[in-house]
This record gives sequence, C-alpha cells and structure tokens, in this order.
Amino acid sequence: MLRHDDSFAWLMKKFVKTIILILITLHVAWSVYEYFWYSSLIPAKIGIAYPINISGQSDLREGCGTAIFGITNATADAISRQGIDFFSDAIYSRRSKDLYYTYRAWKETPVPKTWTSEGAWPGLGCSSVSRSLLRQILLAASKKGSYYSTKDEAWIIVIPSLKLVVFSYFG
Repeated sequence: MLRHDDSFAWLMKKFVKTIILILITLHVAWSVYEYFWYSSLIPAKIGIAYPINISGQSDLREGCGTAIFGITNATADAISRQGIDFFSDAIYSRRSKDLYYTYRAWKETPVPKTWTSEGAWPGLGCSSVSRSLLRQILLAASKKGSYYSTKDEAWIIVIPSLKLVVFSYFG
C-alpha cells in the first residue's frame, strides 16, 4: 500500500511529465505552423527542400524576421541553366495571387546598397541566423550569381550556389 508521501511524489512526477509533454507538443505544433506559414510566402516555382532557420521578433502589431529554406537540386539546376529567366513567372507566393503576396520583377545580385548599409537588410538583422550563415548570405548578396525580389514589407533572395532561399520581413 502506498503511503501518502509516496502517492504525492508519484502524482507530482506524473504532473511534471504531463506538463513537459504538453510543452513539447506545443513547440512541435508551432514549428509546423511556422514552416507552413513561411513556406507559403515563397513563390511556388522555387522548390523548397527543408527549413534551415525560421526566427524573428514581434510585438503586438509588428514584427521582423527571416525564414531560410534549402532549395531543391532541381530548382538550383534550373536556375543555373536559365539564370534570371527562371524567375520570369515566379512572382506569386504559394499562398495567394493577391497583390500583397505578389513579388516585383526579379533582379540579379548584387542587392542595392540600401539593403546592406546597416549591415543586414530589414528582417535578416533581427533573426537568430548564425554569424557564419549570415556572412555567407551577405557575401552572396554582394556579388553576381544570386537573384532577389521584394514585395510589401518583405525581401527575398535565392542563392543557387548555397542552395538557399532567404525570405525576410519587417513590418
């Protein structure tokens, strides 16, 4: 027969395990939601392989951050063959053809100096991307061979040499 102290300890262990399980479940659910939300903002023509970093900061009304995905080998190969022409019809996000989710015409890097005048462009600077990856992204953005576009409150760059697509937002 369990004594009162033993049953209380057993109950507390069960309670702690339940709380931990709930927190893990919430974290996984949030990560899945973020993946689907941010991947939906990338044009459908750009094949996404997996998430690398999704992070940012937000308050009640505004936020900034970055979603970085690996691109598929097929997408990287197609960009290598076609160059800027690959992006001619890559203006609509997976999410919607609504004007808010429509990108402007794509351009080849380097990105405008205004993007990097303070180090990193808006959104990229408030993410938790590693310094090493940030340096690689900024280097690729500063020379020919990558492609970028913008939409309201968002910047996107595809870096075929790194097999990355970097979506950042501010607002």
